[in-house]
Amino acid sequence: MGETLPRPSISIVMPAYNEIQNIETAVKSSLSVLSSDCDDYEVIVVDDGSTDGTSHLLDEMAAKYPALRVIHHDRNYKFGRTLRDGIAAARKDLIFLTDSDNPIDMEDMKKAIPLMGEYDFVNGRRLAREPSLKRILYTEVYNQMIRSIFGLKTQDVNFSYRMVKRELLQKLKLKSEGSFIDAEMMIEAKRAGGRLREIPIMYYPRTLGESTLASPSVIIKILYEMSAYILRRVFNSQNAGK
Repeated sequence: MGETLPRPSISIVMPAYNEIQNIETAVKSSLSVLSSDCDDYEVIVVDDGSTDGTSHLLDEMAAKYPALRVIHHDRNYKFGRTLRDGIAAARKDLIFLTDSDNPIDMEDMKKAIPLMGEYDFVNGRRLAREPSLKRILYTEVYNQMIRSIFGLKTQDVNFSYRMVKRELLQKLKLKSEGSFIDAEMMIEAKRAGGRLREIPIMYYPRTLGESTLASPSVIIKILYEMSAYILRRVFNSQNAGK
């Protein structure tokens, strides 16, 4: 008989802001998949100052499901801070990062697990496109910028499907407060010697609630944080050479 592989130890981390219509499905589907494939697992939801009842619903669910851990922000700190807090709280060997608006079939999380013996970071590439032409354009331009500027060989830098070894994430000193953290995480993982792999995953556009990730303010924040990251890299490089 063949050797029985150990069952993985996984933390699922998802930020949430005003996701009253989506969060229950996101949490239940995550717990269902984890319980079928893991003995050691947790779901961490970081509530980023929600005002629509998401906070109360999460507390009710946490009382019912011991594997659910909820972190509450006292106000809306935005995506980067929220993701960093979730990563810092994670206690399992593998961390799976996704969003709380159900962008994937959680069963697809399992596709990354067999790859974690050879790789440290598995990133998802969307098989389906965004529903709006504006989002398609923004995504394509942004991905091309990241590839050109940072030499990152990835087709989809900001898809909410990532499985990363916790020991690698603990080495990364992520600074971004906004959505540039997706790119920063991959760039820094590569610089730290992480082995990256990208796999195709079906994407399901949001059907409930409203996304703000393509708003002008978010795009401006991404460009600002990208510039700040480049300047930090140049400054650190110059100081290292002294």
